[in-house]
Amino acid sequence: MDYNIIRSIIFLIAGLVSIIFSKQLNNFKNKILLKLNQENKIKDETKQYYYLGILFIIIAIILFIYSLNN
Repeated sequence: MDYNIIRSIIFLIAGLVSIIFSKQLNNFKNKILLKLNQENKIKDETKQYYYLGILFIIIAIILFIYSLNN
């Protein structure tokens, strides 16, 4: 099996998780920042998780097309 297909599946899953669970990822990040005593860096970054998920899905599509051509 081509490694780029596996990579595209991994990026697709990461993108979907980032889009679907953006609020939970943001809460998890904020809890870690609280435990590390970084209260001044806590923000609501759920919109950035949507953008990150879209970027991961675009990378997955590019890798999948590349693996089909080679």
